[in-house]
Amino acid sequence: MQPETNLFPLYYIAKILIIMRQKFTNRGIKVFVILILGFFVTSSVSYSPVVHMYSPVYMKRADMENAIGLKTDVPVKNPGKIYLHNNYILLNEMYKGIHIIDNSDPSNPVKVAFIHVDGCVDMAVKDNIIYADNAVDLIAIKVSNNFQNIEVTERIKNIFPEFEDPHREWSNHEINVYRPEDGVLVAWKKNF
Repeated sequence: MQPETNLFPLYYIAKILIIMRQKFTNRGIKVFVILILGFFVTSSVSYSPVVHMYSPVYMKRADMENAIGLKTDVPVKNPGKIYLHNNYILLNEMYKGIHIIDNSDPSNPVKVAFIHVDGCVDMAVKDNIIYADNAVDLIAIKVSNNFQNIEVTERIKNIFPEFEDPHREWSNHEINVYRPEDGVLVAWKKNF
C-alpha cells in the first residue's frame, strides 16, 4: 500500500515504532530514537514557502491588443526611456505606456496625452508613427492632431522575448504554471 503524500512521514514513523517495540527492550534507547525521529520529522515537514520579490502580470492576448488607447491624467510613477520628437518628449511609463509631453516651452512642459500600451518598455518615432513594444509584439501607432488621435496600423506578433523577472527568481516552468490560457506576460509587479 502506497501512503498518501501528506501522510508520508507518519507512515514511516509508525513502521519504525512497530519495529522498535519488537526489537528493543531498553526504554532509554526507545526514548532516544523517538526524539531523533521527532527532530527529523519536524524538520522535514516544515518548510518555508517561496516568496518572490516580483509576480508576473498576465493578460489575455485579445484584451492586450484591444487595450491600446489614449488616456488622460496618468501620473508618472515608474519612468523608463525618454525619446525626443520635434517639440515633444515621449516618456515611457514602464509596462503601462507612453506619456506625451509638449516641450515647445522648455521652462513650462505640458502633458498632452498618455498612450496606454500594456507591456511597453521601449519606443521610437519616425514621421508620425510611434513604434512600441506591446509585450511580445511590435506595434506601429499612427498619431495625428498633435497626439490627440491614434491608430494602430500594424502589429508583428511574438517578435520579442517575454520580459524576464527583474531579479531572475522565476523559472520558465513557474512562469508557465500560472499563465492563463492564451495569456501574455505584460509586466512584473513588485510584491513588497
